[in-house]
Formats: sequence, C-alpha cells, structure tokens
Amino acid sequence: MLRKFKIQHRLISTFLVVSVIPIIFLGYYAYQIYSESISDKLSKSTYQAVTLVNKNLLAELQNYQYLCGSISTNEFVQANLPKEGAQQEVDENAKEAAMDDIYRTIFPSHVVNVSIVDSNHHLFYELGFETISSQALEKAIQDVDKSAPYDGLTYIKTVRSYDTIVLGRKIHALNDSSVQIGYAFVFISNDLFTKNILSSVDLGTGSKLMIMGRDGSVLSANDKEVALGESYADPELFNLIKEQQAQGSHSFSAQVNHEYQQISYIYNKQVGWYLVSMMPYSYINSETNRITTSITMISLIIVLFCIVIISFMYNSIVKPIKKIIAFSNQISNGEFSNRIQDQHEDEMGVLSRKINSMVDEIEKLMHNQKLDQKRKRELELQMLQSQINPHFLFNTLNTLRWLAIINQVPVLSNGISSLSELLHSTILDQDEEITIGQEIHNLTHYFEIQKIRYADSFHFEFEIDEELLNCRIPKLILQPVAENAIIHGLSDHGKSIEITIKVQQMEQQIHIEISDNGKGFDTSLIHAPHNNKKLSGIGIMNVNERIKLCYGEEYGLFISSAIGQGTRCKIIIPIHE
Repeated sequence: MLRKFKIQHRLISTFLVVSVIPIIFLGYYAYQIYSESISDKLSKSTYQAVTLVNKNLLAELQNYQYLCGSISTNEFVQANLPKEGAQQEVDENAKEAAMDDIYRTIFPSHVVNVSIVDSNHHLFYELGFETISSQALEKAIQDVDKSAPYDGLTYIKTVRSYDTIVLGRKIHALNDSSVQIGYAFVFISNDLFTKNILSSVDLGTGSKLMIMGRDGSVLSANDKEVALGESYADPELFNLIKEQQAQGSHSFSAQVNHEYQQISYIYNKQVGWYLVSMMPYSYINSETNRITTSITMISLIIVLFCIVIISFMYNSIVKPIKKIIAFSNQISNGEFSNRIQDQHEDEMGVLSRKINSMVDEIEKLMHNQKLDQKRKRELELQMLQSQINPHFLFNTLNTLRWLAIINQVPVLSNGISSLSELLHSTILDQDEEITIGQEIHNLTHYFEIQKIRYADSFHFEFEIDEELLNCRIPKLILQPVAENAIIHGLSDHGKSIEITIKVQQMEQQIHIEISDNGKGFDTSLIHAPHNNKKLSGIGIMNVNERIKLCYGEEYGLFISSAIGQGTRCKIIIPIHE
C-alpha cells in the first residue's frame, strides 16, 4: 500500500509521525520550566519564612534589650560603677535592692545570667544559675567593643557547657554620654532560638536555618550537627553572603559542603546578625520527580508507538533495497542473465528498472571492451615498431662518430657525439624536470654542435654554485635562451662574442643568467610569430610560459637587450630538489 507513494512522501510522513527528538526536547523543556518554577516559588516562600522568623526574633529580643537598657540607665549602677582606673566601695545590700527593682519590672524567662562589668573589666555584679568564665566574659566585652555603637551579640558557652547567646551593651554616664563607665550583659539560653523560634519553621528535608554573627560565626541553628561559636563548616558560605549583600541580592544558589543549595538571608544591622536559610537542591528536585516520572512515561509510550510506525516504513523501503543488493552481487559475480522484477511506481521501482537498463548497457560495453583490447594490442605493436626508428638513428650517429674518429676528424666526432647525447636527452628521457647539472651538460653539448657551424665566433663560460647542481628545473629551458644569444648576438662583421652562464642562489630562489656582449636586438621581436619556435618547437616565450605554469606568475624569463649593447636573460625559479 505504501509503495504507491514516493519515498520522499513516506519520509515526510515518518518525520511527522515519529517525533522522538521533539518529544524529548519538549519533555526536557517542560521539566526545566517546572523545575525553575518550583525553585522560584520555594525561594520566595523561604525568604518570606525567613523574614517572618527574623521579625519574631527581633520581637523576642526586645525584652532582653529592654533589660539591658534598664541596667545601663539604673541610678544605682550609674552612681556606683567606678570610673576608669578608680576604686570604689559599694554597699552590697543596696546593690541587691537596686537590681531587684529592675528584675521586678522585667526579667525574661530564658535569661541564664546577668553580668555588669566596670570599665576596668572587673565584675561589678552577677546573677544567674550559670557561671560565666572570665575568658568568656572577656570575649563578650571584645564583641561589644567591635559592634559599637550597636549592641553586641555573640555565642558564649558557660562553665557547665551551656549554650548561650550574650547580648552586650556599653554603659555610658548619663550626664556625659562620651564617658564609658562599664558593660551590661544578658546571657540568653540558646533554647529560646533553637527550640522556640528556629525550629518552629519547617523549610523542608535537609534544610538549615542559622543565626550568624558579624564575623560569620554561627550563634544558633536548628540543626544540632552545626557547630556553634565557630565559622560554618564551609567558610565559603559567609564570603558568598557578603558578595551577594554587596550586590543587593538576598537569595542565590551556590555549592556549600559539596552540595548545591538555595540560600536566603536577612541582615539585621542593629543586632549584627545574619539569619540564613539553606535548602538543598536534592529536596527541591524531589518536588519535581513526580512530574518528571509522568513526562518520562508519556514520552516512552509515544516513542514505542513511533518505533512501530518506523518498523513498518522500514520494511517498505528496505526490502526493495535488499533485492537490488542481491542483484548487484550477481552482477559482480558475472551473472548478467537475470533482471530485477519490480513494477511499483515509487522511486525504488524506477531505480530497479534503471538498474536493469544499466546492466544492458554493461553487456554492450563489455562487448565493445573486447574489441578495444584487440585494437589496443594492434596499437602497441605499432608503437613498438615506431621505437625502432630512434634506436636506428642513435646507432647510425654512433657509427658516423666512429668513422670521424677513424678518419681523424675530431670536430666532427665531437659534434656527432654531442648531437647523439642531446637527442637522447630530448627524445628518450620522458622526465619533465631534470637537475641543473644535467641541463648544463645538455647545454654544453648544444654549444659543441653550434661550434661546428659558427667555429670560433663565440666562446662560453659557466659560473655555477656547485651546491645548486642537484636542484631540479624544467627540462630544455636553457637551450632556447642560449640559441637566442648566438642568433642575436653574432655580429655581421664576424666579431667573436662571449656568452656567460651564471647560476646562483638569491634567498629561496635560483637565478640563472645567460648574458652576451653581442650586437643585441629589439626585444619586441621575441613576440613575433615567426620567432616563436626554435629548437624542436621550444621558443623563448614558450620557456617563459612553462616556468609560470609550473611555479606561478612571480617566476619566469626576464630579457633585457638593446641594439649594440648585448643581451641579458635571467631565469628565476624557486629552489627544490
């Protein structure tokens, strides 16, 4: 049924039906949107919860701040705290009575100790069921000094290892606020924060809610595993909070203790604490697992359905292809008698019929190939016969050379020998490039041949850098230039000329210069049609064109000549061996 439609239409239909990639993409996109939405909502709700907790903490802390303020402004305390460096006797009964007046007004339930220290850091008064060591008291004094002009708030462990948060304040003289006369401290049970306030909010499994001081130390936390009075286990947390605070951000994500967390915080400048919440992404992701499972199941069902459709489409396409492959194997084995039987109207049917036509053509070509091979053998025989002529020519020249030697005609002997060598290099040597040494050798033979004709009308000399002899150049590029020097250099008056051939290296180039002191010529003649073929059809312009084709337009043959001033031809090619 599907074979009535073209493969193109089937593939388009399959693409529309089988949308595995879009399904995966949309599922992932829905998951991301849902995750971001959940994360954003949790972040906002967490920050709102932290804000509410902060308000509750401040409201609870007001009672302790009021107690601390009452102590600081008490008339007895103001009158009897000794000034810095002074000693003063105090009536203990009057002191107790004055403090009782304060406690009758306000004394919150979670106070474990109240201490008053004079400006000399000596304990003036203490009341409570927990004892505070002098070292702990000194730590509280230092925190108040650092926090001024605000109240100090720090973690203190009592002598019996009871966790407290101490609220401290400087006591200034009422008649002169610039004069400090002591310190007032209220030690608050940490249970007030951990059990009554911080634990009252459930931020989720694994979440933490902490109070951190100005220095990043943990004052209180809803998690018993968090160490109090020290920096958090991952010191990078407080640094990240400070960075976000500088940017004005109160919620951010970061990796803390090797786990990604959603962090929200509130900073209270007056009491100097950071209320910090940390919600692990493992909890946030657990909220998205349900929708993820649903999306995954729906996607799998659709994918399975698509696989069934693809399998059906696959069979409608692959079976005809397998027939073609089997037929191809028969053809490769030399069986040309069978043909593909496929009369469907789709592309595979058309392809099958085209292959049948190609096999018919192959049979014809094979028949023609047999005829061509027969003709090729005949041509090879003719080529073998044609090779006899050059060998016959060289044998004849060799015979003539020996006759010249026997008859003691050295000029003729040398000329025939040079001609034989030159023809051998030109006709039999099929290499496109030869070494400079070989080209100079051929040029020497050429000069010897020309001396038979021109006798002593010219002399030649070579100035060659021997390191360049093995460098390769196009064959037969020097003879046409040398021929030009002889033809256009010899004077009509029979004056002898000097021809100099220089081969030298200039940077990464080979410069071959052929110069003469002959009569010179008009350089426009080299473009004349009748002058375009010399020495077996190779002219000066042909030399220039060959060099440019081989190496590029920046290389070639450069000629300078003037009548009566000689000729200078320079060939420039790159160095290569």
